[in-house]
Amino acid sequence: MREWSLVGSLVMGIAGCTLYDPGDQGSDPVDGGTDVAQPRSPMALPLVPPEPAANPTTAAKVALGRLLFWDPILSGDRDIACATCHDPELAYTDGMRTPIGVGRNSMSVLNTAWNGLVAMQPPPAAENAPMFWDSRARSLEAQARGPITAPAEMLGTAFTEATIFPELVTRLSAIPDYATQFSAAFGPGSITETNILAAIAAFERTLTAPETSYDRFVNGDLTAMTPQAQRGLEIFKMNGCVNCHSGPMFSDFELHELRVPEPPGVTHDAGDGSNRFRTASLRGVTLTAPYMHNGVFPTFREVFGFYRQAGQNSMDPKLRGVLPPPPEQAPDFLAFLAALGDGEFDRQVPTSVPSGLPPGG
Repeated sequence: MREWSLVGSLVMGIAGCTLYDPGDQGSDPVDGGTDVAQPRSPMALPLVPPEPAANPTTAAKVALGRLLFWDPILSGDRDIACATCHDPELAYTDGMRTPIGVGRNSMSVLNTAWNGLVAMQPPPAAENAPMFWDSRARSLEAQARGPITAPAEMLGTAFTEATIFPELVTRLSAIPDYATQFSAAFGPGSITETNILAAIAAFERTLTAPETSYDRFVNGDLTAMTPQAQRGLEIFKMNGCVNCHSGPMFSDFELHELRVPEPPGVTHDAGDGSNRFRTASLRGVTLTAPYMHNGVFPTFREVFGFYRQAGQNSMDPKLRGVLPPPPEQAPDFLAFLAALGDGEFDRQVPTSVPSGLPPGG
């Protein structure tokens, strides 16, 4: 009885609804397809992510996007790939406080196909999914464009935002393998800026991990989460973490002013211009240290210390009263967080890319 109470109270406490009806074997279509394998709790990550009408996912696009994701040819100096800062062995982050030349911690691209999915709301249109720490871009296509056109990331100094994509089109068109794969994915003569980004986004939409211990637990497998993780779930709710970390993605996808300390010598980052940053998803969070937008906290110990003060002094109503777990409860709390990131996901690294450059840069 206690386990079922935990499942029901989790959904009630975070989503404001009852547990899914096990007798309802149907499901509503999602842009990218329909979940047909089993009924799913509204608190579990859905199986099929949405996709834009203008960029339906195909196997040819995904295969091409994987190569482009790993190929340094997309950077101005041919030395950096998307994968340089998004390593599958680090849950598609880079393990650094901030990448070289970039002032913000690399966000994982794992599960970003579901960005914007909040409790008891329909999945957001893929064209409107918020991206980056300040939600300045919408859609994975727009997200893919950002690093390529950023001087401190992939652009470098030899090209400008206006000249980099014509250069990339020229480079890719000169490689027979890419010409063949673009033609298979988009049709003849299809090496364009739009299709470069569409292929990368199609690949990134496959990077999901919807079957964690937590997902199996809220879907009715009462043995999926350990008793320790179940205790951690209760602490997570009771201590107010669900004020911001709610819904299937454990984020409200709102912008908040946390006033996180800045590392010495680092220029102040104003976030969206008002010192606000998006609530990070907690999916896979135990795999993606360091933490916060500037990577200032290397471990959860520092994160907990910060929230011990922030919950009392914050100007943000959602943060008032939020408490980290006391030391004796921290292992249970961390066991629950680990259950949000133990699902299988695509870790495949190409052995080579059509440019002949080292995969990943």
